[in-house]
Amino acid sequence: MTLDIPNYRIIEKLGVGAQSRIFRARCMRTGKDYAVKTVKVQKPEDMTIVEMMRAEHAIGSAIDHPNVRKVYELRMIRHRLRTRGAILFMEYVDGVPISDPQFQDSLEGLLGLFRQVAVGLQALHLAGYVHADLKPANMLVTPDREVKLIDLGQSADIRQAKQRIQGTVDYMAPEQADRKVLDERTDIFGLGATIHRVLTGKPVATAMNQTVNLSAPMVALKNGRTNGNPMLAKLPVPIERLLQDCCAPNPADGPKDMGAFAQRLDLILTSMKRQATAVDEPADPNYDDYDLDDDAYDYVEAESLELDD
Repeated sequence: MTLDIPNYRIIEKLGVGAQSRIFRARCMRTGKDYAVKTVKVQKPEDMTIVEMMRAEHAIGSAIDHPNVRKVYELRMIRHRLRTRGAILFMEYVDGVPISDPQFQDSLEGLLGLFRQVAVGLQALHLAGYVHADLKPANMLVTPDREVKLIDLGQSADIRQAKQRIQGTVDYMAPEQADRKVLDERTDIFGLGATIHRVLTGKPVATAMNQTVNLSAPMVALKNGRTNGNPMLAKLPVPIERLLQDCCAPNPADGPKDMGAFAQRLDLILTSMKRQATAVDEPADPNYDDYDLDDDAYDYVEAESLELDD
């Protein structure tokens, strides 16, 4: 299949997948740029990619949120009643993935970006879907520091089980590996695993990337920082505990939804800003602040939280 789209000009190649290619294409009539994903069907198993593109179109076109990449149109290419390929038109995002080695940011800046991810995921969940393939490469950051969630090809209806195991091994929730029902906590695990990878450079333990007892590392973490995961020992305690809860083997042990996740993140960010201000201002003996690294830090989950856009 030669990529020849009437009224469009290919500007550059953006990425390469298993059987797919993504290009930046410009509509010659409007001058607007699109991200165009293409797949060529050469053998029966290539239809799996086409079905993922169908899912991405169905879910992405149903979502209209600034933190989720928009999906516009799916064109099927057929010859003699057989599917020969597909072209998916999506929003072009001028940004870099958080996984890019050149992407650098402060701890506070990164947490702010991940809060945007949580806002986008909440919109996805409210629309009735889970992303189910969260990882740094699927989060683009624009020059204006806006985050766009991309790659909805493995997304699925919320509170449904998939027939096949899908996902990325270092970010896959236990229920994905067991082909159980997926819900908000599936993406909470994926987001927690993503934050862990970005902040520590190492993956969390998942059912798909290790052969030892999945619960062992998390039990060690909860029993003590020094004899648990040494990678987390360098992070402020509230962040460490949030990641532990997000990536707990039992989904019920983590935040119940993205609202609860965002609330805990807000508490951490507020504390960090408070401490930064305290460094620049004379101490007030009448003000009792708390230390972000205080082991006595406690958290009480509110009933609900309205996330803003």
